[in-house]
Amino acid sequence: MQIVDILQLLVPNVWTALTQLCATAILFFLMYKLAWKPVKNIMDTRSQYEQEKLEKARKLEEENQKINDQAQDIIANANSEADRIIEEARTEGDDIKNELIEEGRNESKQLIENAKRDVQLQKSKMMTDMHSQIVDAAMVTAEKMLQSKLDTKEDDESINSFVKEVIDK
Repeated sequence: MQIVDILQLLVPNVWTALTQLCATAILFFLMYKLAWKPVKNIMDTRSQYEQEKLEKARKLEEENQKINDQAQDIIANANSEADRIIEEARTEGDDIKNELIEEGRNESKQLIENAKRDVQLQKSKMMTDMHSQIVDAAMVTAEKMLQSKLDTKEDDESINSFVKEVIDK
């Protein structure tokens, strides 16, 4: 008998097994209807929401890249424009510098020419003054000679020494 008892314990009752199978099937059916579909819908909605967010992020990244490219183009254009303006300013500065140098040279030449002309005029005036002073001195000397009644040889020596003195001064 013991084998029969052990066998009854090991092999379940057919009605009990059928009841348990039916209960499990009902549980699966209820879980499918009540939990699986709503959870699946929630998961699908969440997945779609995340996909939309990823798509928006991708679009924003593309727009950001376009804006960045445009900014790089603007910066490159601004740099080339700045280089062009600097080169124009440098060229204009060189032109102005050259003009000022040329004006300075011309003014210097003009001043030198005026100074030379002034020196020449003063020299010629001095020569005229010196000539008249020599003539006056010669006249004074001649007058003195006539008054002292010197001889001709002494007269010549006196005039020559006087003229020498005046020219040496």
